[in-house]
Amino acid sequence: MGLALAREAYIRGADLTLVVANVSVEIPSVFNVVRVETSNEMNDAVLKLIPFCDIFISAAAVSDFEFEQKSDKKIDSSSSLFLNLKPTTKIIRQIKKVNPDIFLVGFKAEFNISRDEIIQCARRQIEDAGTDLVVANDISKENCHFGSDNNEVLIVDDDVLSIPLASKREIAKSIFDVISKKI
Repeated sequence: MGLALAREAYIRGADLTLVVANVSVEIPSVFNVVRVETSNEMNDAVLKLIPFCDIFISAAAVSDFEFEQKSDKKIDSSSSLFLNLKPTTKIIRQIKKVNPDIFLVGFKAEFNISRDEIIQCARRQIEDAGTDLVVANDISKENCHFGSDNNEVLIVDDDVLSIPLASKREIAKSIFDVISKKI
C-alpha cells in the first residue's frame, strides 16, 4: 500500500521521501528512499524528516514489541528460553508533537472484527495520535491480507468513506482525493 501511495503522490506532483525497512516490492529509483533496519532507526529517520513535511502518511506500523535484552552471542539450545518483550515507541504518536501543522494519515489493520469495531479503533487512533485521517481495514477478509494487490478499506475522519474491494492503486487515488479536499 505504501508504494501505491508513493506512486500516486508522485503522479500528483509531490516531493516525497520513503522511509522503509523490510519491503518485498521493488522501489522505483525516482523516489528518495531512507532505508532502516530497526524501529529505533525508523523513529530517528522520521523525526528528522517531520519538521519539513506538510503531509505524513504512516502506511505501516513498525513492530509493536522488541526484545528487552539482546544477546551478543549464540544462545545454547539445550536449555529453556524465555523471551521478554517490551513495547516499542509509537512513532505516529510523536508526529504532531514535532510538527503540529502536519496533515497526518494513519493506517489501522485489524483482524476479524466488525465494521463498527474497526471504526472505533480508527477513531481511537485519531484521538491518541492526533491523526487527521485513518485508513482502516480487516486483513482477515479474502483478498485483503498483507501482500495482496487488493484491499477493502474504510477512510475514517469525522465521516466514514467505504472503499469496496479494489486495487491498491485505486485505493491510493481515493485516499489522495480525500486528503486533497482536507488540506
